[in-house]
Amino acid sequence: MSHSVPVPDRRPARGHARRAARAAVPLALGLTLVACGPSPVDMVEHPMTTTPSRMAGEELQRSAEPEESCAPAPFPSEFPGAGDRQVPTEGPGPDTVTVPRSPERILALGTGAVDTACALGLQDLLVGTSGLPFDADVYLPASLVGLPSIGLDTGTDAKKVEEAARKLRPDLIVVAGSLELDSTIVAALGDVAPTVVYDADVLDWADGTKSIADAYGRPRAGGDLLLGVIEQARRVASAASPSDTRVSLVSVTGGDGDGVAVQRADTLGSLMLEAVGAERPPAQRTRDGERVPPLPESPALGDEMDGDVIFAVVGGEPGAEDAAREVFASDRWMALEAVGARRMFVMDRAVWEGAGPVAARAVLEDIRSSINGIAPDG
Repeated sequence: MSHSVPVPDRRPARGHARRAARAAVPLALGLTLVACGPSPVDMVEHPMTTTPSRMAGEELQRSAEPEESCAPAPFPSEFPGAGDRQVPTEGPGPDTVTVPRSPERILALGTGAVDTACALGLQDLLVGTSGLPFDADVYLPASLVGLPSIGLDTGTDAKKVEEAARKLRPDLIVVAGSLELDSTIVAALGDVAPTVVYDADVLDWADGTKSIADAYGRPRAGGDLLLGVIEQARRVASAASPSDTRVSLVSVTGGDGDGVAVQRADTLGSLMLEAVGAERPPAQRTRDGERVPPLPESPALGDEMDGDVIFAVVGGEPGAEDAAREVFASDRWMALEAVGARRMFVMDRAVWEGAGPVAARAVLEDIRSSINGIAPDG
């Protein structure tokens, strides 16, 4: 099993998120947050909340709380002193951007940009955010979640974005790049402060972390964060033997059908299961963030949702707890062997579908703490 973080030096075509060849296993780093959930019956009988300390009527066993998620002190600037320096950017726009050697007021427009700042202990330098998930407070401190937010949805007026950004007086703007990112938005932000665009594709989260850390003036520290995730994944693989357990990863969404589906392969949680070498049910196997069809000699048996253990990803919007209660009370769900064996655990969507080192470390800790566990009996 490979434990390497992809750190290619090549730069893709500018103006859109890259999907490079991924021969190495993707990894991540950050906070530790354990999401051990209650039994499925208890989740139906008791009220579910999405606060950082409780879900579905049972205490979550957390090794770190949101207020402890960020590094307690800033990683030192690797380019101290006055003046500027050049860093690469994804575009649209130029290949490089001139940024402060040691920025002091950062506008972090993207979950990965906020997450990486937290991991580097730069939370007090952030003046605004964008794109944080609905329930980001399950793993990020109130000081970050409560910052002014600038909307960058498709169709957003560039002039309004510029006005909102200017009020925050940043000396550096870091923005998540995607196919939907409007060049007029980037140009408007560039009129406010030096603006660096990073690749926000979760499959390239390691490259994104490197780019963000470089823009923040701490490229070596960003690399150290990634090395820390590699080491954490090795510890998880050694301590929990994930390759011996078939992990079913499902997303509880409500709505059409049964309100539950096999989790997408291109999410942070799925990538971290790959990173530690966890076994998956035949219908759920993935490689490098892509679904792998079952081999002829290992056809899917029973329900594709079932496994030795089930990680159920919950949250992300108002009413998510009601959707989860309905799913966990359904006949299909109650018939799953892992549910009957009390081997189903609730995971926070903000973390398992997050981006960046803090969320990635949290997922790894969830895996370590839950993969061989039994859910508490209500």
